[in-house]
Amino acid sequence: MRKLFLSLLLIAALVILGAGCDQGQDAADLSETEVSERSSNQIDPANQFGWLTGGGGDEEYELIRDIGGGWARPHLGGAVWDIVQNEEGGDYDFEIMDEIVNDSQAAGVNLLITIWPFAEWDQAGRSDVANCAVPGNDEFLPRSGKEVGETYLPQHRCNPNDWQAYHDFVVALVERYDGDGINDMPGLAYPIKYWEVMNEPDLSGPGLTFYKQTPRDYADLLEHTYNDVKDADLEAQVLIAGAAGGDPEFLQFYETMFTEVPQSTSSFDIGNVHCISNDQATQDFNVKPYQEMLGRFNADQSIWVTEAEALYGNSKEANIENTKTSTRNALSEGAEKIFYTTFMLTGGGPGSGPPPPGTGPEMDSAEFKEIINSIN
Repeated sequence: MRKLFLSLLLIAALVILGAGCDQGQDAADLSETEVSERSSNQIDPANQFGWLTGGGGDEEYELIRDIGGGWARPHLGGAVWDIVQNEEGGDYDFEIMDEIVNDSQAAGVNLLITIWPFAEWDQAGRSDVANCAVPGNDEFLPRSGKEVGETYLPQHRCNPNDWQAYHDFVVALVERYDGDGINDMPGLAYPIKYWEVMNEPDLSGPGLTFYKQTPRDYADLLEHTYNDVKDADLEAQVLIAGAAGGDPEFLQFYETMFTEVPQSTSSFDIGNVHCISNDQATQDFNVKPYQEMLGRFNADQSIWVTEAEALYGNSKEANIENTKTSTRNALSEGAEKIFYTTFMLTGGGPGSGPPPPGTGPEMDSAEFKEIINSIN
Protein backbone atom coordinates (compact mmCIF):
# COMPACT_ATOMS: atom_id res chain seq x y z
CA MET A 1 0.00 0.00 0.00
CA ARG A 2 2.80 2.39 0.79
CA LYS A 3 4.39 1.91 -2.62
CA LEU A 4 0.99 2.42 -4.28
CA PHE A 5 0.47 5.61 -2.26
CA LEU A 6 3.86 6.95 -3.33
CA SER A 7 3.19 6.04 -6.95
CA LEU A 8 -0.07 7.99 -6.83
CA LEU A 9 1.75 10.99 -5.38
CA LEU A 10 4.29 10.83 -8.19
CA ILE A 11 1.55 10.64 -10.80
CA ALA A 12 -0.20 13.65 -9.23
CA ALA A 13 3.06 15.58 -9.32
CA LEU A 14 3.57 14.81 -12.98
CA VAL A 15 0.02 15.87 -13.82
CA ILE A 16 0.79 19.27 -12.30
CA LEU A 17 4.00 19.49 -14.32
CA GLY A 18 2.24 18.45 -17.50
CA ALA A 19 -0.85 20.66 -17.18
CA GLY A 20 -1.03 22.99 -20.12
CA CYS A 21 2.31 21.66 -21.32
CA ASP A 22 3.23 22.24 -24.95
CA GLN A 23 4.74 19.00 -26.18
CA GLY A 24 6.98 20.97 -28.53
CA GLN A 25 8.18 20.32 -32.05
CA ASP A 26 7.88 16.85 -33.52
CA ALA A 27 11.29 15.24 -33.99
CA ALA A 28 10.47 14.34 -37.59
CA ASP A 29 10.11 18.06 -38.39
CA LEU A 30 13.52 19.08 -37.05
CA SER A 31 16.04 20.60 -39.44
CA GLU A 32 19.62 19.34 -39.55
CA THR A 33 20.69 22.47 -37.69
CA GLU A 34 18.16 21.84 -34.92
CA VAL A 35 19.25 18.22 -34.59
CA SER A 36 22.87 19.36 -34.37
CA GLU A 37 21.95 21.91 -31.69
CA ARG A 38 20.21 19.22 -29.66
CA SER A 39 23.22 16.97 -29.98
CA SER A 40 25.53 19.67 -28.67
CA ASN A 41 23.06 20.36 -25.85
CA GLN A 42 23.19 16.79 -24.55
CA ILE A 43 24.04 16.62 -20.86
CA ASP A 44 27.23 14.68 -20.20
CA PRO A 45 26.19 11.00 -19.74
CA ALA A 46 28.68 10.87 -16.86
CA ASN A 47 26.17 12.92 -14.83
CA GLN A 48 25.24 10.82 -11.80
CA PHE A 49 21.67 11.96 -11.14
CA GLY A 50 18.30 11.29 -12.71
CA TRP A 51 14.59 10.99 -11.97
CA LEU A 52 11.83 8.49 -12.44
CA THR A 53 9.48 10.29 -14.83
CA GLY A 54 5.96 9.83 -16.11
CA GLY A 55 3.58 12.05 -18.03
CA GLY A 56 5.07 15.49 -17.49
CA GLY A 57 6.35 15.92 -21.02
CA ASP A 58 9.06 18.41 -21.89
CA GLU A 59 8.64 20.44 -18.68
CA GLU A 60 9.67 17.39 -16.69
CA TYR A 61 12.95 17.07 -18.56
CA GLU A 62 13.63 20.79 -18.32
CA LEU A 63 13.16 20.50 -14.55
CA ILE A 64 15.73 17.70 -14.39
CA ARG A 65 18.19 19.84 -16.29
CA ASP A 66 17.51 22.87 -14.09
CA ILE A 67 18.03 20.85 -10.89
CA GLY A 68 21.38 19.58 -12.14
CA GLY A 69 20.44 16.07 -13.19
CA GLY A 70 21.19 14.47 -16.51
CA TRP A 71 19.03 11.36 -16.71
CA ALA A 72 15.42 10.21 -16.83
CA ARG A 73 13.92 6.76 -16.45
CA PRO A 74 10.40 6.95 -17.92
CA HIS A 75 8.06 4.66 -16.01
CA LEU A 76 6.42 2.76 -17.54
CA GLY A 77 7.84 4.37 -20.66
CA GLY A 78 7.01 3.51 -24.25
CA ALA A 79 8.90 0.23 -24.74
CA VAL A 80 5.98 -2.04 -23.86
CA TRP A 81 5.75 -4.81 -26.47
CA ASP A 82 1.94 -4.74 -26.44
CA ILE A 83 1.94 -0.99 -27.16
CA VAL A 84 4.56 -1.10 -29.90
CA GLN A 85 3.08 -4.16 -31.61
CA ASN A 86 -0.53 -4.81 -30.67
CA GLU A 87 -1.21 -7.80 -32.92
CA GLU A 88 0.70 -10.81 -34.15
CA GLY A 89 2.77 -9.91 -37.19
CA GLY A 90 1.62 -6.30 -36.96
CA ASP A 91 3.65 -3.22 -37.77
CA TYR A 92 5.64 -1.53 -35.01
CA ASP A 93 4.21 1.73 -33.68
CA PHE A 94 6.88 3.81 -31.97
CA GLU A 95 4.78 6.96 -31.56
CA ILE A 96 4.88 7.00 -27.75
CA MET A 97 8.58 6.12 -27.60
CA ASP A 98 9.40 8.76 -30.21
CA GLU A 99 7.57 11.40 -28.19
CA ILE A 100 9.49 10.47 -25.04
CA VAL A 101 12.80 10.63 -26.90
CA ASN A 102 11.90 13.88 -28.65
CA ASP A 103 10.88 15.63 -25.42
CA SER A 104 13.94 14.43 -23.51
CA GLN A 105 16.38 15.38 -26.25
CA ALA A 106 14.90 18.87 -26.50
CA ALA A 107 16.27 19.34 -22.96
CA GLY A 108 19.45 17.34 -23.55
CA VAL A 109 18.48 14.67 -21.00
CA ASN A 110 19.75 11.08 -21.33
CA LEU A 111 17.37 8.13 -21.09
CA LEU A 112 17.35 4.74 -19.41
CA ILE A 113 14.57 2.76 -21.07
CA THR A 114 12.78 -0.24 -19.56
CA ILE A 115 11.91 -3.04 -21.97
CA TRP A 116 8.60 -4.73 -21.10
CA PRO A 117 8.32 -8.21 -22.71
CA PHE A 118 4.54 -8.58 -22.55
CA ALA A 119 2.05 -8.59 -25.44
CA GLU A 120 -1.44 -10.02 -24.91
CA TRP A 121 -1.55 -11.66 -28.32
CA ASP A 122 1.74 -13.42 -27.56
CA GLN A 123 0.83 -14.39 -23.99
CA ALA A 124 -2.37 -16.00 -25.28
CA GLY A 125 -0.25 -18.69 -26.94
CA ARG A 126 1.17 -19.95 -23.64
CA SER A 127 -0.26 -23.22 -22.35
CA ASP A 128 -0.18 -21.78 -18.82
CA VAL A 129 -1.61 -18.38 -19.74
CA ALA A 130 -4.15 -18.49 -16.89
CA ASN A 131 -1.28 -18.48 -14.40
CA CYS A 132 0.19 -15.38 -16.00
CA ALA A 133 -2.69 -13.02 -15.16
CA VAL A 134 -2.31 -10.33 -12.51
CA PRO A 135 -5.30 -9.35 -10.35
CA GLY A 136 -7.84 -6.95 -11.78
CA ASN A 137 -6.86 -4.23 -9.32
CA ASP A 138 -3.27 -4.00 -10.59
CA GLU A 139 -2.42 -0.32 -10.92
CA PHE A 140 -0.80 -0.61 -14.35
CA LEU A 141 -3.61 -2.40 -16.19
CA PRO A 142 -5.25 -0.53 -19.09
CA ARG A 143 -8.43 1.15 -17.94
CA SER A 144 -11.30 2.93 -19.63
CA GLY A 145 -11.03 6.68 -19.33
CA LYS A 146 -7.28 6.80 -19.80
CA GLU A 147 -6.05 9.44 -22.20
CA VAL A 148 -4.70 8.50 -25.61
CA GLY A 149 -0.97 7.92 -25.35
CA GLU A 150 -0.97 6.75 -21.75
CA THR A 151 1.06 3.63 -21.17
CA TYR A 152 0.00 0.42 -19.47
CA LEU A 153 1.00 -3.19 -18.94
CA PRO A 154 -1.09 -6.10 -20.24
CA GLN A 155 -2.86 -8.35 -17.74
CA HIS A 156 -0.71 -11.39 -18.54
CA ARG A 157 2.92 -11.05 -17.50
CA CYS A 158 4.99 -14.12 -18.21
CA ASN A 159 7.94 -14.70 -20.53
CA PRO A 160 7.26 -14.41 -24.24
CA ASN A 161 5.69 -17.42 -25.89
CA ASP A 162 7.26 -16.61 -29.28
CA TRP A 163 10.90 -15.81 -28.55
CA GLN A 164 11.63 -15.02 -32.21
CA ALA A 165 8.86 -12.42 -32.36
CA TYR A 166 10.19 -10.94 -29.11
CA HIS A 167 13.73 -10.89 -30.54
CA ASP A 168 12.47 -9.00 -33.59
CA PHE A 169 10.71 -6.45 -31.37
CA VAL A 170 13.78 -5.82 -29.20
CA VAL A 171 16.09 -5.51 -32.21
CA ALA A 172 13.73 -3.06 -33.94
CA LEU A 173 13.41 -1.05 -30.72
CA VAL A 174 17.13 -0.74 -30.00
CA GLU A 175 17.99 -0.21 -33.67
CA ARG A 176 15.63 2.78 -33.90
CA TYR A 177 17.46 4.69 -31.17
CA ASP A 178 21.08 3.49 -31.44
CA GLY A 179 22.22 6.41 -33.58
CA ASP A 180 24.06 4.37 -36.20
CA GLY A 181 22.16 5.95 -39.11
CA ILE A 182 20.33 2.72 -39.96
CA ASN A 183 16.56 2.78 -39.39
CA ASP A 184 17.01 5.51 -36.78
CA MET A 185 14.15 7.63 -35.50
CA PRO A 186 13.85 10.75 -37.66
CA GLY A 187 15.36 13.68 -35.78
CA LEU A 188 17.34 11.52 -33.34
CA ALA A 189 20.02 13.82 -31.91
CA TYR A 190 22.00 11.31 -29.84
CA PRO A 191 21.61 7.61 -29.12
CA ILE A 192 20.01 5.64 -26.30
CA LYS A 193 22.59 3.21 -24.96
CA TYR A 194 21.05 1.90 -21.72
CA TRP A 195 18.24 -0.66 -21.57
CA GLU A 196 16.67 -2.30 -18.52
CA VAL A 197 15.09 -5.76 -18.64
CA MET A 198 11.72 -5.24 -16.99
CA ASN A 199 11.20 -4.07 -13.39
CA GLU A 200 11.11 -5.64 -9.93
CA PRO A 201 10.33 -9.28 -10.79
CA ASP A 202 10.85 -9.96 -7.08
CA LEU A 203 7.84 -7.84 -6.09
CA SER A 204 4.40 -9.38 -5.87
CA GLY A 205 1.62 -7.89 -3.82
CA PRO A 206 -1.87 -6.42 -3.77
CA GLY A 207 -2.31 -4.07 -6.68
CA LEU A 208 1.25 -4.32 -7.99
CA THR A 209 2.78 -7.40 -9.62
CA PHE A 210 5.22 -6.94 -12.48
CA TYR A 211 6.10 -10.57 -13.17
CA LYS A 212 4.33 -13.90 -12.66
CA GLN A 213 7.19 -16.37 -12.98
CA THR A 214 10.17 -17.77 -11.11
CA PRO A 215 13.79 -16.63 -10.76
CA ARG A 216 14.83 -19.34 -13.23
CA ASP A 217 12.31 -18.01 -15.75
CA TYR A 218 13.59 -14.47 -15.29
CA ALA A 219 17.10 -15.77 -16.01
CA ASP A 220 15.78 -16.96 -19.40
CA LEU A 221 14.20 -13.57 -20.07
CA LEU A 222 17.37 -11.74 -19.03
CA GLU A 223 19.61 -13.87 -21.28
CA HIS A 224 17.32 -13.56 -24.30
CA THR A 225 16.94 -9.81 -23.92
CA TYR A 226 20.65 -9.26 -23.32
CA ASN A 227 21.51 -11.12 -26.52
CA ASP A 228 18.75 -9.36 -28.47
CA VAL A 229 19.95 -5.91 -27.40
CA LYS A 230 23.54 -6.77 -28.31
CA ASP A 231 22.39 -8.11 -31.69
CA ALA A 232 21.15 -4.60 -32.48
CA ASP A 233 23.88 -2.58 -30.76
CA LEU A 234 27.07 -4.10 -29.37
CA GLU A 235 27.82 -0.83 -27.55
CA ALA A 236 24.52 -0.84 -25.65
CA GLN A 237 24.53 -1.59 -21.94
CA VAL A 238 21.92 -3.86 -20.32
CA LEU A 239 20.65 -3.42 -16.76
CA ILE A 240 19.14 -6.28 -14.81
CA ALA A 241 15.71 -5.41 -13.40
CA GLY A 242 15.90 -3.36 -10.22
CA ALA A 243 15.53 -5.29 -6.97
CA ALA A 244 12.65 -3.82 -4.97
CA GLY A 245 14.89 -3.37 -1.92
CA GLY A 246 17.90 -4.60 -0.01
CA ASP A 247 16.03 -6.89 2.38
CA PRO A 248 16.30 -10.68 2.10
CA GLU A 249 12.68 -10.91 0.95
CA PHE A 250 13.68 -9.10 -2.25
CA LEU A 251 17.29 -10.18 -2.74
CA GLN A 252 16.38 -13.88 -2.32
CA PHE A 253 14.83 -13.81 -5.80
CA TYR A 254 18.20 -12.93 -7.35
CA GLU A 255 20.18 -15.23 -5.06
CA THR A 256 17.97 -18.10 -6.21
CA MET A 257 18.45 -17.12 -9.85
CA PHE A 258 22.23 -16.89 -9.58
CA THR A 259 22.33 -20.20 -7.69
CA GLU A 260 20.11 -22.12 -10.11
CA VAL A 261 21.44 -20.43 -13.27
CA PRO A 262 25.06 -19.40 -12.53
CA GLN A 263 25.63 -18.15 -16.08
CA SER A 264 22.97 -15.47 -15.55
CA THR A 265 25.64 -13.30 -13.91
CA SER A 266 26.94 -12.79 -17.47
CA SER A 267 23.57 -11.64 -18.84
CA PHE A 268 23.73 -8.02 -17.67
CA ASP A 269 26.26 -5.21 -17.69
CA ILE A 270 24.95 -3.16 -14.76
CA GLY A 271 23.40 -4.17 -11.43
CA ASN A 272 20.27 -2.39 -10.25
CA VAL A 273 18.64 -1.83 -6.87
CA HIS A 274 15.71 0.24 -5.60
CA CYS A 275 15.04 2.01 -2.33
CA ILE A 276 11.50 3.11 -1.53
CA SER A 277 12.48 4.64 1.82
CA ASN A 278 13.51 1.22 3.13
CA ASP A 279 17.17 1.92 3.94
CA GLN A 280 16.76 3.44 7.42
CA ALA A 281 19.35 1.05 8.87
CA THR A 282 22.10 1.65 6.31
CA GLN A 283 21.11 4.96 4.66
CA ASP A 284 22.76 4.04 1.37
CA PHE A 285 19.76 3.38 -0.89
CA ASN A 286 20.37 -0.37 -0.32
CA VAL A 287 23.61 -0.35 -2.31
CA LYS A 288 25.76 -2.19 0.23
CA PRO A 289 23.49 -5.23 0.76
CA TYR A 290 22.92 -5.47 -2.99
CA GLN A 291 26.63 -5.22 -3.70
CA GLU A 292 27.36 -7.89 -1.09
CA MET A 293 24.76 -10.15 -2.70
CA LEU A 294 26.43 -9.79 -6.12
CA GLY A 295 29.80 -10.46 -4.52
CA ARG A 296 28.64 -13.81 -3.18
CA PHE A 297 28.31 -14.90 -6.81
CA ASN A 298 31.53 -13.25 -8.01
CA ALA A 299 29.54 -10.71 -9.98
CA ASP A 300 31.38 -7.39 -10.08
CA GLN A 301 29.09 -5.26 -12.24
CA SER A 302 28.69 -1.58 -11.49
CA ILE A 303 25.45 -0.61 -9.70
CA TRP A 304 22.77 1.95 -10.47
CA VAL A 305 19.99 2.90 -8.06
CA THR A 306 17.09 3.43 -10.45
CA GLU A 307 14.49 4.22 -7.78
CA ALA A 308 15.76 6.18 -4.78
CA GLU A 309 14.04 7.98 -1.96
CA ALA A 310 14.59 8.57 1.74
CA LEU A 311 11.26 10.07 2.77
CA TYR A 312 10.99 8.51 6.21
CA GLY A 313 11.61 11.66 8.23
CA ASN A 314 8.98 13.57 10.20
CA SER A 315 9.56 16.78 8.25
CA LYS A 316 10.83 18.00 4.92
CA GLU A 317 14.03 19.15 6.61
CA ALA A 318 14.62 15.64 7.96
CA ASN A 319 13.95 14.15 4.53
CA ILE A 320 16.47 16.53 2.95
CA GLU A 321 19.15 15.41 5.38
CA ASN A 322 18.23 11.73 4.93
CA THR A 323 18.39 12.15 1.15
CA LYS A 324 21.80 13.81 1.36
CA THR A 325 23.13 11.06 3.63
CA SER A 326 21.76 8.20 1.55
CA THR A 327 23.04 9.79 -1.66
CA ARG A 328 26.53 10.29 -0.29
CA ASN A 329 26.68 6.79 1.18
CA ALA A 330 25.33 5.15 -1.98
CA LEU A 331 27.97 6.87 -4.09
CA SER A 332 30.63 6.00 -1.53
CA GLU A 333 29.59 2.34 -1.70
CA GLY A 334 30.09 2.42 -5.45
CA ALA A 335 26.76 3.40 -7.02
CA GLU A 336 27.39 5.03 -10.39
CA LYS A 337 23.99 6.69 -10.84
CA ILE A 338 20.99 7.53 -8.69
CA PHE A 339 17.45 8.09 -10.00
CA TYR A 340 15.12 9.74 -7.48
CA THR A 341 11.46 8.65 -7.52
CA THR A 342 9.91 12.07 -6.98
CA PHE A 343 10.53 15.80 -7.24
CA MET A 344 9.19 16.38 -3.74
CA LEU A 345 10.67 15.89 -0.31
CA THR A 346 7.51 16.14 1.78
CA GLY A 347 5.12 13.37 2.71
CA GLY A 348 5.43 9.64 2.52
CA GLY A 349 7.47 9.05 5.66
CA PRO A 350 6.31 7.87 9.08
CA GLY A 351 4.64 10.75 10.87
CA SER A 352 4.86 13.18 7.98
CA GLY A 353 1.67 12.26 6.13
CA PRO A 354 0.54 13.48 2.70
CA PRO A 355 0.34 17.15 1.69
CA PRO A 356 -2.75 19.02 2.92
CA PRO A 357 -5.88 18.25 0.87
CA GLY A 358 -6.21 20.35 -2.24
CA THR A 359 -2.62 21.60 -2.29
CA GLY A 360 -1.04 18.84 -4.32
CA PRO A 361 2.53 17.63 -3.85
CA GLU A 362 5.22 20.27 -3.66
CA MET A 363 7.92 20.58 -6.31
CA ASP A 364 11.07 20.89 -4.21
CA SER A 365 13.38 21.67 -7.12
CA ALA A 366 15.44 24.22 -5.19
CA GLU A 367 16.00 21.74 -2.38
CA PHE A 368 17.03 18.98 -4.77
CA LYS A 369 19.39 21.38 -6.53
CA GLU A 370 20.99 22.12 -3.18
CA ILE A 371 21.32 18.39 -2.44
CA ILE A 372 23.05 17.73 -5.75
CA ASN A 373 25.29 20.77 -5.38
CA SER A 374 26.29 19.59 -1.92
CA ILE A 375 27.34 16.23 -3.35
CA ASN A 376 29.23 17.71 -6.28
